[in-house]
Amino acid sequence: MSNNTDTGADRLKRELQRAVERIRTELDKIDILSAAMAAFAKPVPDYEPGFRHMRHVTASVLELNSRR
Repeated sequence: MSNNTDTGADRLKRELQRAVERIRTELDKIDILSAAMAAFAKPVPDYEPGFRHMRHVTASVLELNSRR
């Protein structure tokens, strides 16, 4: 009888560990989804091209070329 009780307790422990692991997995999913929702809730920033000063550089190059 002692053997059956130990086996039952061991099964109960394993089942409890599986349940806790499932909860951890679901909490990880919740963290990822809530981070995504927070990111999508922000407005899209205005577009500012990084090369907006390129015209000035191009103009200088053209001026140098025209002097030759």
